[in-house]
Amino acid sequence: MVLDNAYPSPSPELRNLLVAFLFGVFISFFLIFFEPFDIDLASGRTKLFPLLFFGLITTVVLSVFLYLLPLTFPLLFKEDYWKVKHQIVYCSIILLVIATLNGLYTNYINSLSFSWQNYWWIINRTFILGCFPFSILILVDSIRKERSNYKAAKIILDIKGNKHIPHVGIQWSINTDLKNESFTFNDKCFAFAEAHGNYIDFYFEDSDGIKFKTYRINLTAFEKQLSARYLFRCHRSYLVNLNKVTDITGNAQGLKLILNDKRYIVPVSRKYIPEVRQYFAGSTKMYC
Repeated sequence: MVLDNAYPSPSPELRNLLVAFLFGVFISFFLIFFEPFDIDLASGRTKLFPLLFFGLITTVVLSVFLYLLPLTFPLLFKEDYWKVKHQIVYCSIILLVIATLNGLYTNYINSLSFSWQNYWWIINRTFILGCFPFSILILVDSIRKERSNYKAAKIILDIKGNKHIPHVGIQWSINTDLKNESFTFNDKCFAFAEAHGNYIDFYFEDSDGIKFKTYRINLTAFEKQLSARYLFRCHRSYLVNLNKVTDITGNAQGLKLILNDKRYIVPVSRKYIPEVRQYFAGSTKMYC
């Protein structure tokens, strides 16, 4: 089912704050011009409050749901399990909160006491106006993203082909956040690193397959101590050795890099897809 397809989870990106602000402006003007909740806008002063406060409510709620919650509770928004149905439910909750707060404010500026009948009237109207359209948009967007990323994966695989990628075998020394602690590794053995707050799980190959060790260092600090293009930050939570990639596929969230033993799949965010394509399209000089 389409509802069970993967979908990009909310992430704490600064552009989401801009989206929250723009939606707030849109909602403010929508309420002023169409008056769906019978707001009395007879005076110029009354027009100013809905413009500022309705917009403020929408902006604050969206900022909380699209930025603060993913930032505060990253484990709840891991892309490993986020699907289309989760996105629809999450957007429905956002719409419910905005509708409730806007409805209460409408009652306040119209000097109306709260009643469950009025509340359900506001919620029903809001869901008719909002729930069905954005659910369709999410479904369509999921299909569009999946097709686009699947096509991108196929193009990269065609470019990569059976090209031999030399394993340079550089020895790296990494300083961790613990005083006087460091570790070394040869990138012929390194597969990928996964972030967990201020720690990384460092995955590497040995004679028994892929194993991992945990180090106290965040992924950004780890990345800054590397200088090879094939050791690539492909996601906010992953850094991968592109020389270990044997297969590539895609879904609505982005690309999926399949590593040597086929038991590990590393995600690539959509914004990094062009760089992955450029890497595999380059000459052997680009691998160093």
